[in-house]
Amino acid sequence: MKKTIYLIFLFVIFLSSELHSKPVEVQAIVSTALLPVKSDVMDDPAIWVNKKNPSKSLILTTNKDSGNGGLYVYTLEGQLKKMIPVGPLNNVDYRTGFSYKTHEVDIVVASHPQKKKLSFFAMNPQLDTLTFVGFSTNSFQEAPYGLCLLKKDMNFYAIVTFKGGGAEKWQFWEKEGKFHMKKVTTYPVKTQAEGCTANDLSGKVFIAEEDKGIWAFNEDGSFEIVANVGENELAADLEGLTLYDGKYLIVSSQGNSTYGVFSSEKPYDYLGNFKITASLTQEGTEETDGIDVTSANLGGNFSKGLFVAHDNRTSKGGGSNFKLVPLESIAKKLELN
Repeated sequence: MKKTIYLIFLFVIFLSSELHSKPVEVQAIVSTALLPVKSDVMDDPAIWVNKKNPSKSLILTTNKDSGNGGLYVYTLEGQLKKMIPVGPLNNVDYRTGFSYKTHEVDIVVASHPQKKKLSFFAMNPQLDTLTFVGFSTNSFQEAPYGLCLLKKDMNFYAIVTFKGGGAEKWQFWEKEGKFHMKKVTTYPVKTQAEGCTANDLSGKVFIAEEDKGIWAFNEDGSFEIVANVGENELAADLEGLTLYDGKYLIVSSQGNSTYGVFSSEKPYDYLGNFKITASLTQEGTEETDGIDVTSANLGGNFSKGLFVAHDNRTSKGGGSNFKLVPLESIAKKLELN
């Protein structure tokens, strides 16, 4: 009897492992327009939600090419709407309600490795106009690599990672048209990290150390590992990170071109992974860098939210772009509430 129970137990463990080892498959329904440069120059997206007219929301993306670098803005139909040529940018994020020259804007920030600074853009939420408004007055000792923003108690912070290792938290503000920064925290990240995301409610910051795992840093200074590379179908490099409704943490597992999903609170349960595969009209994704997600109702096929992923198509000679996936298809297949 004991042997039978033991065998049943092993079978359940095996079955559970098999269910998680094969990613569920979803498909993109929109791709952003390809650029003439046939190499992997695109990197990171941020979904700007147009609260006044959600169907006119935009995908803000970075181009890290030394000759054509800047912020590229796409519609939900994948069309290039605007390009702001400020030089090569790596990661981008935004937050609402930033005070700029006495009025309120959505502040967009991107890392500029060439200048070793942050670049700032102001989105007027009433006019839907995006403008470059300057670089940080401060310079970093090393070139900034990854970036995400945190808004806590009306204070704004940029979490910056560096290619050679290390990560820092900087508070930033505008005064007389200039963007000032002050370092407030250094995170104990030893090796190369890029992807990061932050929870504005809890103040918790997640950072992906590419060859090691995902870290969670709490406001009180404590920290813990969320997941290790080599476990839960995570394969180096770990790249983009994003939060879905503050409850779910999604990571780009670049080494196997999948996306892992975890609970954003302890014990950081692993909830499965998914892969963006080809359909009759759209390619799948491979070697994804940046990702972003929103559960906002953007209308049409994205009425229950949107997931955006970078796609490195260089191996096919096609350059790189971004794929747009209805969030509903991911949530249903992974049974996310």
